[in-house]
Parts: sequence; structure tokens; C-alpha cells
Amino acid sequence: MSTRSFHQGGFAIVVLGVFCGCSGSSGSPVAPILGGGSVPSTAPSATPTPRPSSAPSSAPTASPRPSSSPTPTAPPVGTITEFGSSLPSPAGITAGPDGNLWFTELGGGSNTTGKIGRITTAGAITEFGGSLLAPVEITTGPDGNLWFTEEALTGKIGRITTAGVITEFGGSLLEPTGITTGPDGNLWFTEDGVNSMGIAGSGKIGRITTAGVITEFGGSLLEPTGIAAGPDGNLWFTELANPGSESSSGLIGRITTAGAITQFGGSVLEAAVKIRAGPDGNLWFTEGNPGISRITTAGVITEFTLPSSSSPFGITVGPDGNLWFADEGNSIAGTGRIGRITTGGAITEFGSLANPTGITAGPDGNLWFTETGNGKIGRIVP
Repeated sequence: MSTRSFHQGGFAIVVLGVFCGCSGSSGSPVAPILGGGSVPSTAPSATPTPRPSSAPSSAPTASPRPSSSPTPTAPPVGTITEFGSSLPSPAGITAGPDGNLWFTELGGGSNTTGKIGRITTAGAITEFGGSLLAPVEITTGPDGNLWFTEEALTGKIGRITTAGVITEFGGSLLEPTGITTGPDGNLWFTEDGVNSMGIAGSGKIGRITTAGVITEFGGSLLEPTGIAAGPDGNLWFTELANPGSESSSGLIGRITTAGAITQFGGSVLEAAVKIRAGPDGNLWFTEGNPGISRITTAGVITEFTLPSSSSPFGITVGPDGNLWFADEGNSIAGTGRIGRITTGGAITEFGSLANPTGITAGPDGNLWFTETGNGKIGRIVP
């Protein structure tokens, strides 16, 4: 069931989830109308002993019958709904401070046509920008704005308000990729350090204040990609290592807010990609092979194997207390999936999708994800 491949790309057929509710009608019974007779004109002289009347003194009140209309049934777990069409390569996605979902669009034929998108929980999409340098990851900052990376050889860090006003910082960063809010009130990001020849080995971890002041650490990391705040007050990141090799020795890194770096893994891992803090006090990350892995804050790694033809990418914590991930699949149409893994390692996958990449928990209790392969935003019931 394991796979030894790591890739991005392809297109697929998409599954839609549907639910319906039924309604009925009900009526209220009509109370009987009781009648009486007239008194005869020649009444007898003797007053008869009155007999008890069989008629009630007043009409009974009818009790309403309960309505037969059923309560609408919630969609089953794994129901998928998609929104949008032909968005230019949506990639990262996050829940915003305004109750909407915000996502990045890498752009079309060049790396200077990227956008930031916003989608409501009802599916209404608005786009901003149009000349960004391949925005790839996005997160909510401590200042109530959205912050994103622009993955280019002259990369930048961008900020967008919930009203859509964009400000950029940097301009000489070497392919910034992942980004997260740190425990120190700053934003932390990865620079994969792959040069124009496609050679890794000069990666860094960056910190940017909400005022835009940038500080970098490292300089010889092997393509750091994902980053997340850990339960121990440090930042944890993945190192993809050599992206051109299926047997690359990926690493997991830890950096303190003062900039001290420690690495774990090495020959154990292959192409570690994205990482998130789990509900169990550990860090969980996606890996080219075998699939989903867990690392304790002491550095102990456990791996869990996905089905064949898998290429997991984004990962997040769901409202159900499980980890949910986007599995790009392979180059065959329809092999993409949204997966769920419990903290005990039980795995379930849903859908037949076109290269899902980013995933996040939404404010509506569902999971939201991007489909790079067909330019859509998806929602799945947990």
C-alpha cells in the first residue's frame, strides 16, 4: 500500500455531494358542533325528574397532531461540494478573521499573475491582486490581516487586509513558501533556497514583524517548505531535501524564537512537505513516502502508510479532533483524495479529485480545500 513517489500536477474528475430533505403536511381536527332542541309549548304540570344529559357542557378542544415533516438530515461524512471554475491554480487556504476562507492563486503562464481569493461559506468568490509573484501559502496574522508568501527567486512576503488592500515586503527572499503565526506575535516563514539551477542547500527560516521587519536564520537548510507553531513554544518545519530525488532524505527542523535550529530525521524520511500541530500534543506532517507521519516534541518519529498512488500535501486539524490532509494522487485523472487520519493512525480517504493541495478547517464546521488541477475550491463534511 505504500508509494515511493512525490509530485504535483495532473487533473481529475470531481465528485459532488448532495443531500435532500423531505417535507409533508399536517392538519388540525375540527371540533364537533353540538346542537340543542326547542322547549315544547305544552309542558306537563308535573316537573319530571331531570335525567343527566349525555351531551357535554362545552365542545371538547382538539389536541393538535404532531407534524409529519421530518427534520432535514445532515450530509454524511465525506460529502464534497465544489465552487468556482478555472481559478488560476489555487494553492494555499486558511480561515480568515472575518468568517470567510482566504486562498492563494499561483497564477497563469508566468509567476507574476498571482492573486489572493476570498470565498464565503456560501461559496461566493472574490479575487484581489493579479500581479503577485506566485503566492503559495497564506495564514491569519496576529494583527487581524492575512499574510502570504510569494514564491519567486526574488520572493516577497505579502499582507492583505480583509478589505483587500495588499502590501508587500522583501523582494530578495529566495522562494519563500510556508508561513505561520509564531508564539512571539510575529510571522515565521520558510525559504526553500532552491537556486536558478534547481539545486537545494541554501534554505532559511525567516521572521517578519507585523510592521514588515525581516530577519533570517540558517542558510544551509535543505529546502524547508512547511512551518507550524508547536505546542512547546517553538516553530517546527519540514525540509524536503532534494526535490528531484524520490529517495531524498527529508528532515524535520525545530527553531526557537531566538533562532536556534535543531534537525531530526535524515535517512528515515522522504520528502517531508507540510506540518501542523496535532490535537495530541505532537506535530503531524505529510511525507512523500509512506504518507503521514508524527513527531513528538522530543523528536521521535512514527510513520503511517497511505494507499498506493498517494502524494499527500496539505494537512490540518479538523473539528472532529482528527487530522485531515489533501492527497494529490498521481498523474492519472481522479486519483486525488481528501484523507482523514486519527491520532491512532486509522486512515480513510474520500473523493476523486483534481490535485487537492491546501486544506484548512472552516468556521462552518467543515473542511475547505483547494484543487490546483481544475481551479476549484472544495468543501468536505468531517
